[in-house]
Amino acid sequence: MPYVPETELKILRRKHKLLRQEVLMYQRVMEGMRRNHSLEGLLKTVIQSVRKGLGFKRAGVFLLQEDGKSIHLAMGVDQAGRFEKDKDRQPISSRRGENVFSDLISGHQKFFLTNQVDRRISRFYPNSRYRVSVLNNAVVPIQVGRGRMIGALAVDNLMTDRPITRSDVSSLMNYATQAGLAIESHWTHERILNQSITDPLTGLYNRRFFDRALNQEMARCQRYRRACSLIMADIDHFKRVNDAHGHQAGDEIIRQVAGLLRDNTRGLDVVGRYGGEEFAILLPETPPHDISSVARRILRMARQMKPAWRPMAKDGQRVTVSLGISSFRGGMATVAEMVRRADKSLYLAKQSGRDRCGAAQVLKGPVRRPSRGR
Repeated sequence: MPYVPETELKILRRKHKLLRQEVLMYQRVMEGMRRNHSLEGLLKTVIQSVRKGLGFKRAGVFLLQEDGKSIHLAMGVDQAGRFEKDKDRQPISSRRGENVFSDLISGHQKFFLTNQVDRRISRFYPNSRYRVSVLNNAVVPIQVGRGRMIGALAVDNLMTDRPITRSDVSSLMNYATQAGLAIESHWTHERILNQSITDPLTGLYNRRFFDRALNQEMARCQRYRRACSLIMADIDHFKRVNDAHGHQAGDEIIRQVAGLLRDNTRGLDVVGRYGGEEFAILLPETPPHDISSVARRILRMARQMKPAWRPMAKDGQRVTVSLGISSFRGGMATVAEMVRRADKSLYLAKQSGRDRCGAAQVLKGPVRRPSRGR
């Protein structure tokens, strides 16, 4: 066996240790991707892997906004070791020396490394708001594909004397690339999922997803004897809008009404575009005596709304909606019956002059206990 000097042996051991730590970090990220279904969970895994794998006190993932004009702390760890997010927004400029992140994103430097933070920041970035009470700091870009920047990975050791080395930075850059691929993969998955369940014009859930949600909620209500309600909404005289102003105006009005319905319902309610100018709202844990107040609020807000299409607003035209409602209170009613009753209520509203809500159609049955009001 050939003789290896002690200094070279130490270097080889350190490189082997770093390589082993990088592999472990990659494994943690991939495991995190399989376990976590949220971006927040994935980012926490990335940060914890950096801290445990390379021994840094703190770490933070900064992500670039879609417009590329600013960057913010998407997830990080504060001085007490607690997770923090959505902080420290900073502008991105193409000018050299504006701030650390701008130089990285614009490609003016490959990484930022210093073990004298205050002196380095003050000297090279006099206008920067990047002020931290740490002795050492490193920031590397997060990039995907052909060098496309999506953010930055920052680490520091607070006030400890443990310096950050070039080997640390090399490991961080390799890891940042891996983390970038994981983040990009998550975004792609979310984009494909959203495209499959949302209506492209309004951003509401599409008919396919809404039908599935209604089936699941009805099954839950039957099993646990709970209450739920359904609202069918239709834009009044919509054909006149298309005939007088064109389909572009019609699309604008559909988007406007979709926003109104979304803004006047709870987060747990499911709002979908049912087809054409018709919408549907599923309201879990909402008995018949609560659904009327929701319908009245929607009608009132629609009457106060000015048309998004300017020629209509200029002519003093209004956009109103008609509503049909049905409620389920246990029993063995089907989803088809629930929808049929809501359609009947909507028909009554149309026949009575529109811009109103039809009589509630209640599928009665026993309820385990009174539902809380809205």
